[in-house]
Parts: sequence; structure tokens; C-alpha cells
Amino acid sequence: MESLDSSERSYFEHNVTAIKAIYPGIGRLLRSLPCDTPQSIDPDDDHSTQYAEQELKRRWSPQTELHIVDRCASNRLAFQLFDKIHLAELEDARNRRLLLMEDRPERFRAALEHEDWRTLLNSEICLLAVDYPQGNVLPRLLNQYPDISNAEFEIYAGDETVSEERRNRIQDIIRSYRQAIRLSFHDCHADMQNTKKPPFPKTIRFFVAGHNYLQDACVCAFRALGYGAERLQWKNPLYRFVRSSAWLYDYRRSHCDTVFLLNTTPRLFTRRLELEHFPLFRISWFVDHPRRYAAHSQEYEGCDVIGVFDRTYIPSLQACTVKPVIEVRTGFGIDASQVHDRESFADIDVAFVGELGLQGVQALEEGLTCLSPELVSKTNEVLSQIDIRNPVYLAEYAEGIFRERNREYRGAWVEFLENKATSLRRRYFLETLANQNLHIFGDQEWANPSFAGPLTACYAGRRVDYFHELPNLYATAKINLNIFHVQCVAAPNPRVYDVMACGGFLLTEYNPGLEDEFEIDKDLAVFRTRDELREKAEYYLAHPEARMQIAARGQAVTLAKCGYHDRMQHFLSSLI
Repeated sequence: MESLDSSERSYFEHNVTAIKAIYPGIGRLLRSLPCDTPQSIDPDDDHSTQYAEQELKRRWSPQTELHIVDRCASNRLAFQLFDKIHLAELEDARNRRLLLMEDRPERFRAALEHEDWRTLLNSEICLLAVDYPQGNVLPRLLNQYPDISNAEFEIYAGDETVSEERRNRIQDIIRSYRQAIRLSFHDCHADMQNTKKPPFPKTIRFFVAGHNYLQDACVCAFRALGYGAERLQWKNPLYRFVRSSAWLYDYRRSHCDTVFLLNTTPRLFTRRLELEHFPLFRISWFVDHPRRYAAHSQEYEGCDVIGVFDRTYIPSLQACTVKPVIEVRTGFGIDASQVHDRESFADIDVAFVGELGLQGVQALEEGLTCLSPELVSKTNEVLSQIDIRNPVYLAEYAEGIFRERNREYRGAWVEFLENKATSLRRRYFLETLANQNLHIFGDQEWANPSFAGPLTACYAGRRVDYFHELPNLYATAKINLNIFHVQCVAAPNPRVYDVMACGGFLLTEYNPGLEDEFEIDKDLAVFRTRDELREKAEYYLAHPEARMQIAARGQAVTLAKCGYHDRMQHFLSSLI
């Protein structure tokens, strides 16, 4: 038996570790196999590359949602398809995803020995199905998760061994499951034909994954108000693959009368199994810039009310729908009663909790440059020409540039421009306090000098747990610093409310929305420039009594009127 060289061993160990974290059974199977293989796999082989390019040319369509590679281990097709899907999603997000199937475990093990698959394995758009000795991997997968089949799909042949007969058999299997889902939908719809929408909401269901801490706080708020509420618990990486129809089984199991969708709409969430056909109230709440997700009137069809965290976005939403559009801000989701440890963070003068985001911006910029180098250049010019250090509505500057080129300012372009502006803003202000015992909590990007520069010395080396550690940090740090994401034009972010709910002292960048709910210098302190930030940090570190007085008053105001029970009532009153 041949032994692996160090590079191959490294590839295999990294790959199988990633697999075991998500697919424990597949990881055990691969480890049980011998490390020698009758076939030699060279990922850079010219024939392999050419075959993959030809198969992509034959099969690819940007309208396809589910891309299936049968016998994925043979060449670079999976990698090329993965890259193509990412570029297509940047241009037009359609929840495209990639299902990799392999019924030759030994072959797949050999592929893992020769190349790093972790980018695919760890991606939320990629699902792996490797055959066990008993076979029938696809039927077994769809028996357990039939909703995977509810998509427009294409089957790619990983190599020449995938015959047309084999492709047809796979197609028939998927179509049979998809047909069963659609029949179930129509049966459920028929059953509900005589059911009328209630005069007011009673039971509320949260369907969307993401911002789970916020959704959990909303669920608790609704329950405290006397409503039945729950959040669906999605299991990754299946979420993207099953979300378009999995809600239907939950609905049949336990009916609700109100669906609450975060950062999406009924049409975008379910695609073809339309929620608007059911006797439900449908609430969409955008806690990020809505243009990241939807921009056309048809995308808002089916909404009964649309909420948005910042009133700046109301006019553009009203241009897309005749339904009510209301400002519903975020609030405090943190449990202030969890403040019980005032020692762990007692030595911190200034704390900042958040991400820098430049690593993600860099990846976005590389992808968007493949689509339009000129538009990326023009977008970067926007950042060099305006003052991003203070509240600014970037869309006013960007939309004209896109309109001139017959392009839409939406989706990944909005994410790129706003996240880059935010990263630059955060570095600009944080570097002012780099010598003030500043502690930054966030991901490992803060430890990278190419992204964080001198702020690497301030990195605490980790994140903090939202539910258990963060209340103690906010309550104990002498100063909690807040620097707004650029999308917060005229409204605070959740961090403002969370810090103050815990009784922490908040020193925040100025935002006009703060004055709607708080008194400046009485409930919190603000800064507009680097000099003002430095001066106020030094002042409040030297005056603990003033600091504690402001923190106490800010906590009382926040707990009294900035919880999610207050926010959720705005939605309910708009439906009744």
C-alpha cells in the first residue's frame, strides 16, 4: 500500500475534518477506506479541464437553481461550477446551489488527497452526497429531505462514465419527488380555500434563517404580548436547499395565521409555492438596506405590510408597493439580567464589538471585477469623493452611476459599497483610540495587519458570546464604543440599545435618529470627528461619576421604550 506524501496527507486531513464537522457519516466512511486508489487523479490535467469546460458549455443556464454534479470526483467541474454560480449570484441572486454526488467513495477519497475541497465543503450553497456501500444515495437523500427537489435543476456529468441513461434516471427520481411536493402544496391550498384570514393575528411564525438573536427576541416579545409565536429552526447546510417548500410541512403540521419574514418577501422566499395563496398575514421586515435583497415591485407582491429599520428607505419601498410601509427600528435583544460577572472585563477602558469586514469586501470586489471592472472602479470613486465618516445615503451617489450604464444598484453592489465604506469608517475612528486601552472583540480579521493595520495590537483575540458574555462586557467596560454601519443613515443599530439596556456607558458616532429616542449627553454621549472622539474618551475616563450617571439614565430610557415588544406592536397595529 502506497503512503501519502506530506502535501497529500495535509489535503486529505483538512478535507475530511471539514466533512466530519458537517457530514459525520461520510467522514467515517472516507477514513475507513484504503489510501491507495487504482486511478490517478490530477486536478490540473488538460483533458480534465477541457472536459469540465465543455460540460459547462453544454449544460449551464443562469436560470437553473439546483446544479447537480454526478460523479463529482473525476475532474475540476465541481470547482468551475462553484465559481460560476458565485459570479451569477453576484449579478442576480436566485438562491442557486450545488449538489455534489459521488457513488465511488474510493474515487472521492483519492480526489480529497490531491486537492483542497474546503471552500466547497464549507459553503452554504454546496451539499455533498457520497454513497455508502448499500448504494442509492440520491433516493435516500430525497427520502429524508424531499424539498431539495423543489427547484429548476440541471444534471452535469462528472466524467464520461455518466451515461445519458444514468442522467435520465436521476432526472426521473428528482421529478417524482418534486411532483409530490407540488401535489402536497395544491392539496393544502385546496384544503384552505374556505378558510378566511382572521380579523387580527394570533399565531406568528418566523420562517427565515439569519439574525437569529434578533428573531428570538421578537418571538419572546410576541409571546409576552399574548400571541403564539415560534421561529423555525433550520439546519445548515440544508437551509438554502429546502427553504422554498419546507415551510409547507410546518404549516400543515401546525397552522399559523401570520408569517414574519426577515430581509426577504413572500415571493423571494418561496419562489413558486406562493405564500400569498394562503389565508395569512404576511409581514416583511428589513433590518438591512432593502436593496440588498429586493428592488422590483413584483418582488414585493404578497406582502401585507413592510417594515424597515430606517426611515431613509421608505420612499424607495413605497415606489415598489401600495401596501403600508412603516419604520420599525431594531431594539435591545440582550437579556440585562445576565449581567452577573463584573470582574472578567473590569480592566477594559474602551471596548468595541463588531467586525471590520474588509476580507469579505476584498472577495466581493474580486468577484464584481470579473463582472464589470469599470463599474467597480466607478463605485470606488464614490468612496473617494464623499465624506463617509458621517451619516450619508450612498444610494443617492451610486444610483446615477449605475443608471448611466443600464445597470441596477442592488444586491452585491449595494453590499460591496456599503461594507467597504463601513470598514474604512471603522478603521478611521478606531485608530484614534489605539493607545487608549482599546479592546476589539470580533473575528480573526482584526489580527491581520493587512486588514486591521495598527489595530491588530488592540484585538482581544476572540468574539464574545451574545447571550452570556456580552451583557457582562457592556455593563463593565468603562466606555462602549459604537461606530455605525453606513446603512444606518437615520436610525441606530441594535448595539446602541443593547449597550444601554445592560447599563453600559455608550460613546457613539452621531446619527440623527438617536435624537428621536434619546437626549444627547444625558442618555448617551456622541462624537462627530476624531478629535471629538479622543476628547470625550479622555474626559469620561477621567470622570467616572458623569459616566455612570449617563449610563443609568440611558438604561432606564432604553428599558422603558426600546424593547422588541414595543417594536412588534407597530406591525400588529398596521395589520388590524
